[in-house]
Amino acid sequence: MAVIVAGFTALWALGVIDVAVPIVGYAWFAVAAIGTVVAVGMTTRKDDVVEADASTERVEEFEEATVTGLPLNLYVGALAAWAAVSFGWVLGGMSAAGLEVVGYGWLAIAAYGAIVGIGLARNHNDELATAVNPSETLDTDS
Repeated sequence: MAVIVAGFTALWALGVIDVAVPIVGYAWFAVAAIGTVVAVGMTTRKDDVVEADASTERVEEFEEATVTGLPLNLYVGALAAWAAVSFGWVLGGMSAAGLEVVGYGWLAIAAYGAIVGIGLARNHNDELATAVNPSETLDTDS
């Protein structure tokens, strides 16, 4: 959903589509709301989120890697904080100056999220391949 809204926002920012500013903002609020539900679910049902066969070493490796652990937590925290800032902007009357601040904040968070996402894929590519197709892993003995 975030990718679709990002594309929609890019088209709007480039002037390809003409929609009211609140529509773009409300789309991002929907993304934030869904993300909040997912985050709460992941927090309250940790046993279902972490693989049952994940060893302590694998979990620690994930948490201590360069772009996971603290950077991933910072990204999630930034999303939550900026959603609150954006909500305050909507309640405050959606000024043009506020739109610029809120918009650039979302762009910065999206850029940081892209870096974290790429880092996750690079650092944990074996685990991603196994998750996508458990019958074929990148580590073959044949």
